[in-house]
Amino acid sequence: MKKNFLIDGNFSKNISPFDRGLSYGDGVFRTFLVHNGQPVNWDIHYNKLKFDATKLKIKIPLKKDIFLDIKKLFKTKKTQIGKIIITRGVSNQGYQFDKDIKSTRILLKIRHTKIKKELYLDGVKLMICKTKVSDLNQYNGIKHLNRLDNVLAKSELDSSVFDGLMLDKNGYINECISSNIFARYGKVIISPNQNIGGVSGVCKEVIIKNCASLGFIFKHADISVKKLKEADEVIITNSVFGSLFVNQIEKKKWKEGLFSSLIRDLIIKPKNI
Repeated sequence: MKKNFLIDGNFSKNISPFDRGLSYGDGVFRTFLVHNGQPVNWDIHYNKLKFDATKLKIKIPLKKDIFLDIKKLFKTKKTQIGKIIITRGVSNQGYQFDKDIKSTRILLKIRHTKIKKELYLDGVKLMICKTKVSDLNQYNGIKHLNRLDNVLAKSELDSSVFDGLMLDKNGYINECISSNIFARYGKVIISPNQNIGGVSGVCKEVIIKNCASLGFIFKHADISVKKLKEADEVIITNSVFGSLFVNQIEKKKWKEGLFSSLIRDLIIKPKNI
């Protein structure tokens, strides 16, 4: 069997069918690039993982333990994808759990397929999904294991569409299915408020930290589809492909602007390891 995962640091260990991640989606996760055996933007990923776990009262493994898992699983110099999953752990039937429950950590090694060059050059098309983000304001921004909204939204896409826009119950843009979205209006970069749900990605933090040094102002705001179509430039980001500019939403079309290429380099260059 190919060694492409670790459970609690072990190759041979199996996941218990009583693990709460399976029963209730009781856990959190993060996905990241691993370049030359080193996780890209690891400090930010771990801090977000720790924040999310703490919010859900899940005991987070030590940073050094997860890092040792990464070094153990990723032995080649190739760029690959890592996914760390932390569940609350194993318990008996029922929603209750013991205070001393031990969390389960799962590390996956996933083959990295490069995004086609023409997508960086020509941009990508988005569609507006019928599936909306659930109203989970107390969990907004947390990357928990309950991703049914995204799963159902993804099933709406056809091969001509790269990603889908997900709206909240008020009709404002929350995020894309697999990425965060940003709109540029002159020198102002706006990302949607996520007061109801959605995930606050590592790329968003990179953008927030670097906007001023690049000559831009960053803001959060409610963005309607109509407002988004008035933007000078629209980009989407995640930790695997970096950033891509959006060339079309419905009948509205754009060309690439400066911001997308600047941010792409910041997100995925090895210097950010």
